[in-house]
Amino acid sequence: MKLNKVCLNKSKQKILQNLEAEWPDQGLVVLLGANGAGKSSLLNLLAAIESPDSGVIECNQRVTRFLMPEPAKFYPQLTVSEQLSFVAHLCQQPFKQEQQAALLKNWQLNPVANKLTKHLSLGYRQRLSLAQLELSAADVLLMDEPMNGMDPQVMQIFKDKIMTWKLDKLVVMATHILHEAQQMADWVVVMECGQIILSEAYQAGVGFHEIYQQAIQQHHLQMSAEKITS
Repeated sequence: MKLNKVCLNKSKQKILQNLEAEWPDQGLVVLLGANGAGKSSLLNLLAAIESPDSGVIECNQRVTRFLMPEPAKFYPQLTVSEQLSFVAHLCQQPFKQEQQAALLKNWQLNPVANKLTKHLSLGYRQRLSLAQLELSAADVLLMDEPMNGMDPQVMQIFKDKIMTWKLDKLVVMATHILHEAQQMADWVVVMECGQIILSEAYQAGVGFHEIYQQAIQQHHLQMSAEKITS
């Protein structure tokens, strides 16, 4: 997937500015940035929920994409089991009873299988979102803060799934939970004020916090130098 001078505006406000990046077809790309940096807007573009005002996102048209948004969104009148069946239908995925049972078990959703989605706690909403993501069988999996509300047991399930998914899929995840993310990452992207200021392969051993702070500092120095020269 390649971003070529991608821009997004809303109400005459610049949300994303001249994004440039290129990522492999497999692996985990982690988006880092403060609230309002543009991570969620970028995920919406990658999912084709929104279109850029200028620039191009190069991606094979046959590639399927599925977004896990933040906050999670479900049909409130459906139960957990019904929601999964509905997503399977939308994604044109076979969903036999044994497949549903396995998905409910794997994501520890059995206690709420017959509960309306509008009554779910944050933790269960995250589990259901991830179950939907897995059910989609998409080539590109997009996640906005998927680790919010996770207990340690579900966190380990999630990390195991990521390590499997990224072998043959592109997984793009925005998160503030740096320690867990850096254990799984193949690529790191730092965003600030609607710009990608760093996009590079991740080298294990360097902490995400350090990478983020250095990228921000260098970006600020560059901006200061540009102001002086102009």
